Amino acid sequence: MCKFERVLQSYLIIFSGHLAVLGSLGFARFGYSMILPSMKESLGLTYTQMGIMASGNFSGYMVFAVLGGLLASKYGARVVMTTSLALVGVSMLLTGFVENFTQALILRCLAGVGSGGANISAMALPASWVSTRRRGSASGLIASGSGVGLVSTGFLVPILNENFGGLGWRYSWLLLGVLTLIFTIICSIIMRGGLRVSRRDGTSGWREVGADIMLWRVGIIYFMFGLSYVIYITFFGAYLGKEIGLTEQYAGELWALVGLLSLFSGPLWGHISDKIGRGYTLTLIYFTQSISLLLFAQGSVMMSIGVSVILFGVTAWSIPTVVAAYSGDHFGSRLASSALGFLTLFFGIGQSIGPTVAGHIADVTGTFTSTFLLSSSIAAAGGILSILTMRGKVRLLESTR
Repeated sequence: MCKFERVLQSYLIIFSGHLAVLGSLGFARFGYSMILPSMKESLGLTYTQMGIMASGNFSGYMVFAVLGGLLASKYGARVVMTTSLALVGVSMLLTGFVENFTQALILRCLAGVGSGGANISAMALPASWVSTRRRGSASGLIASGSGVGLVSTGFLVPILNENFGGLGWRYSWLLLGVLTLIFTIICSIIMRGGLRVSRRDGTSGWREVGADIMLWRVGIIYFMFGLSYVIYITFFGAYLGKEIGLTEQYAGELWALVGLLSLFSGPLWGHISDKIGRGYTLTLIYFTQSISLLLFAQGSVMMSIGVSVILFGVTAWSIPTVVAAYSGDHFGSRLASSALGFLTLFFGIGQSIGPTVAGHIADVTGTFTSTFLLSSSIAAAGGILSILTMRGKVRLLESTR
């Protein structure tokens, strides 16, 4: 195989990973923030129930992110990624027909299960196809699928709501589900054709991964991200619309701006981490997001909201990008999926707790201000923990190979 063919294969694999992330996270998870307000009104739900639904989605994601990572290491990424992505698409299609909270909760959990398997398999692809010095950039390109989802839903959902009224949120889920199933077919075609997208040896590597103390410490840091960012992305639309009083269209445009900026967040910070190291990059990201969340809590000042959107957008998918690159650095292609799935367990616990707690606080206090202040504090704690770790000369996010 000539160099050109190898490069072409690498880019095709990265593109398939990008589509998997677009469907499993960009549509299934981040589209929820824009669909949430109209879905809430139509089904007569409380913010606590909406938070529980988000937590159900994240819990499903957390469980299968671990299992999906282990299965991908054992059986290969293609089967796990495409099967999981198909589950996401079907779950979103069926969500368009729900009539009550219980039905919606079950389908959100199933979508989370599929998202976990698809995303972890996709983010582990660079470990097999990209060298260490470009691994962060490649992971960023795959992670940017989330940003494309934000941009798309930021424009599509308000348009569908305007044209179809109370049925708009249903058509949103139907459209996103169909598109995700199309992505499934494309990914399956790309990853078939004899492309060996993961190096398998018939073992999951769970024992080897779980015994690594360094990975547990990284997991604690990743937990901080799951707990802090999820409050922002879950209640972004509801906060701006119901509490700040912005129109749905304006809130959608701001959401789309987050998505547009986030397109560059993964490649940008992935490249930075390739240059200055995973750990130092992580510290910069955490403090930037903490400032963003603090500014968002000052919702009465539009300039604060604008700066918050910019800061969050340019860092949105950077932490998962850095963590994915670290997994490949530390364990290599054979165990990268298992390591990333293990780390995602911590991340998933954080994002499973966040929406329910935040939704309950909003119901009790009648405002989201306290929830965003809490989120900002958690992000700052993640940055401080990273600094303390670096001072302790524990090279958590540096390549050990």
